[in-house]
Amino acid sequence: MNTPSLGILHFIPDPLFIFDAEQTVLFMNRAAEVLLNITSDSAQGKSAQTLLPPELTGLWNKKDDDKPIEWSSDERFFKPELNRMTTEDGTESTILYLRDITRLKKIARNQNEFTRIVSHDLRSPLTSIQGFASMLESDMVGTLNEKQKHFVSKILSGVGQLNTLVDNIQDAGRYDPESGFYELSRSHCDLTEMIRRIVENHLLPADKILAIKVTSGTDIPIISADAIMLERAIINLVDNAIKYTPSGGEVEVGAKRVADALHITVRDTGSGIAPEDQERIFERHVRLARQEHKKVKGSGLGLFIVRSVARRHGGEAWVTSTLGNGSTFTLSLPLKGDNLVVST
Repeated sequence: MNTPSLGILHFIPDPLFIFDAEQTVLFMNRAAEVLLNITSDSAQGKSAQTLLPPELTGLWNKKDDDKPIEWSSDERFFKPELNRMTTEDGTESTILYLRDITRLKKIARNQNEFTRIVSHDLRSPLTSIQGFASMLESDMVGTLNEKQKHFVSKILSGVGQLNTLVDNIQDAGRYDPESGFYELSRSHCDLTEMIRRIVENHLLPADKILAIKVTSGTDIPIISADAIMLERAIINLVDNAIKYTPSGGEVEVGAKRVADALHITVRDTGSGIAPEDQERIFERHVRLARQEHKKVKGSGLGLFIVRSVARRHGGEAWVTSTLGNGSTFTLSLPLKGDNLVVST
């Protein structure tokens, strides 16, 4: 199998293997030889199960809709890709390509660490500004005239936006399923109570009149989940619904059981989202450029956080919407595995 046509594969910097239909080694490039500390010639005729760790041999049984895996060895990180091929004469073979993502992982880790440090260092001055501005607003250091009160309210509003931005930047980095460093802290979560509390404590903008209601099902079980993450995700969904629903509209928040999953839904009567944008809005820093939303403040991180929280719990998040008829955002949590409360 070590023919001139395959020789060029030795120049690929990432490990690459070719196996026959019986999962026997036919070829390994030099990067694969270095990774496993074995020559391609001595590996000839050996099975994938003999050469590779279980995490990689399990790829042969992986389904198309299974989540992609990462594999690490000696502080190097790889994203495996398995591709099956059939030649014109009917010969079957499988190519295993291990894309080296070590550098990307290090960059992401450095970015997250930088974000963590900067966000932490911003907290102290923001707290000071908010504290002193609040004292001015409460007339603790003398009575302010109307113009001064207006300026102080603008300062407090700006500080509030900065605090929200810092929170979202931190959460986006911590909760990211691919590069986040946050470890889930599971506890028993009552989603019905959590949703009720979030809605009751949520403050509406002074210039907006909205009807907000809770409609949860009666069959919502207690689940094992990270309450802090879920609360942040639901708050982001409610925040979004309020921001993008015009005065006089309605926001409905609830939870329901759908087969073997729990769906947390937030429905609004806003202007809706075009089909081509419904997947894109869950990406990091994506905001839709629409004239009616020019005055709406945001970082484009809220929905990215929502989907990250869902995926860290083995679930998913999506939106169903029609332009002009509002939107319904759904955070789905599977009722299986670690999300189930184990009876003691």
